[in-house]
Amino acid sequence: MHSKFYIKLFILTIFVYCSTHVLASDKSSKMTNNSIGQVPTFSKVEDPAQYYTDRQKALDLVRQENWLAAKPVIESLISQYPDDGDTWYILGLTYFQLKEWEKAIAALKKTIELGTILSNVPTGSAPSNDIMINIAEAYAELGQAENTIAWINKSLAYRYDDRKNLIGNFHFKEIAASKEFQKVSGVFLPKDISRVELWQYDLKFLVSEIKRLHVNMYHSISEDNFERMVATINKKIPTLSDQQIVFEFMKLVASTGNGHNFIVPAYAKIGAFNQLPLQFYLFSDGLFIVSAEEEYQHLVGSKVVRIGSTAVEEALDRAKKVNARDNEMQHLWLAPHYLGLAEVLEGLNIVDDANVITITIESTKGEQKTVTPKLKVMSFSGFPKLPALANSDEIHNFQAKKTYWYQHIPEQSALYVQYNYVHNSSSQSFESFNHELRDKISLLKPENIILDIRHNAGGDGSTYPPLLKTLVQFESIRPNGKLFVVMGRNTFSAAHSLLLDINRLSNPILVGEPSGSRPNALSEAGWFKLPYSGTWGIISSQFHQASKAEDHRIWVSPHVPVSLSSKQYFSGDDPAMQAIKKIINRK
Repeated sequence: MHSKFYIKLFILTIFVYCSTHVLASDKSSKMTNNSIGQVPTFSKVEDPAQYYTDRQKALDLVRQENWLAAKPVIESLISQYPDDGDTWYILGLTYFQLKEWEKAIAALKKTIELGTILSNVPTGSAPSNDIMINIAEAYAELGQAENTIAWINKSLAYRYDDRKNLIGNFHFKEIAASKEFQKVSGVFLPKDISRVELWQYDLKFLVSEIKRLHVNMYHSISEDNFERMVATINKKIPTLSDQQIVFEFMKLVASTGNGHNFIVPAYAKIGAFNQLPLQFYLFSDGLFIVSAEEEYQHLVGSKVVRIGSTAVEEALDRAKKVNARDNEMQHLWLAPHYLGLAEVLEGLNIVDDANVITITIESTKGEQKTVTPKLKVMSFSGFPKLPALANSDEIHNFQAKKTYWYQHIPEQSALYVQYNYVHNSSSQSFESFNHELRDKISLLKPENIILDIRHNAGGDGSTYPPLLKTLVQFESIRPNGKLFVVMGRNTFSAAHSLLLDINRLSNPILVGEPSGSRPNALSEAGWFKLPYSGTWGIISSQFHQASKAEDHRIWVSPHVPVSLSSKQYFSGDDPAMQAIKKIINRK
């Protein structure tokens, strides 16, 4: 009898502990407002049609930054109907731009109470934690330092993700030198402490930022193991070089799992890495050099057999210690990148000395030789894309550095669209680009659309909806037409959300490799910068449910699975496009 009682008590204790532990670490359902107690008002709108006309007019005026003209229109809207967070938001921004600070504060606080997701508004950003920073800016302009700091802290508590740029915000210039502001902006450093203590201070700040930003930080590592890693690093710091400390930080960030957690060890004040003058890519038949600086161009096309004395397969496996990822496709994409960083190679015991990296390569004839390339200071402009080949006129020979472009393929009655970055091009907005695409679809009436997003690692997800409209239009014009989507290992982040939306709204044929993320994943980029070293990176600050709640897929699988070999790539062949052409021709 007693034993059954204690078993039940033990189970209940474990359940309560696990439940509270998960709730403490999972912030995905945490809201900045409370819907209970917000009593709706009965509408005073006498002419709903006119109200709508005025609402559109207000949005147009705000988007034209005609603040003076917008102000009375928005005030009239709110007097008639005060329950719309969008109108309070644009009113708050309008007051802000007109330097009516107290009114801006009141309107923006009301916005937070009601909530808004309004986008495409100049000078504004709709997430509540961004609006909290606007409120802090207004308080700063009023000379109310205490309220300024309080609202910055409130924003930080709700995972504000651009802390590193607070120090340069001109609204805060009057308090920029204060200790309180330097602490909340993340730049404060204690005086008269040693190098070791400064690095330990960076570690403490990094841990606090991970805990502040990560939406569910103990989903892949236990709290005990995480704290044990932190204590070990803290103890080792006196024996490590600057770069070795940064490497330990990289492992710590990677331990939290998922693909939006990483450190970029470039451009830091202290501890920046060096890299090889080579770019690697993992094909179906091994790791190859696909790009090199001029001095090493003759190595392009060579297979990498060993790095130092470590077989390349083992080296790739060890890279998992620094490569936080959503799935193993992302490892195929990013492991070659990490193997190009000298201090990572040393930290993973792939080589003995980060200053001398010897690589064993193999020619197409099977002949092996070793090379020791000169290292260069690491640079970073985004994770690598597979380069286009010279001397190839194949349509797949992508202009990977171009944001988006298209080409008509008359022999397949197809419009080929390549989309490489989820943001607006400086030369043409994505909205305008899609208007052009729709005109082409109406004019040419292609039977097939080929959308190539295999080299798109994401960006600003609020910018891609015009493409969804384009694809829906195509299917309405051509109900028997085919929509092909070429995808791959670095179809990631916002591009992955686009892939899921296309699947939800249309009937695409997916071609290529599995995607580099999960349908429902921890995502978003919460930026951090360490105060002493200047080391920077991102932490997953949001949970994105882009599919059904029950969707536990580890990736989006292709309907037409196609891998790429080194022989195909270096010959200028594109098996994905070849498969699409065969499907089109098999009517």
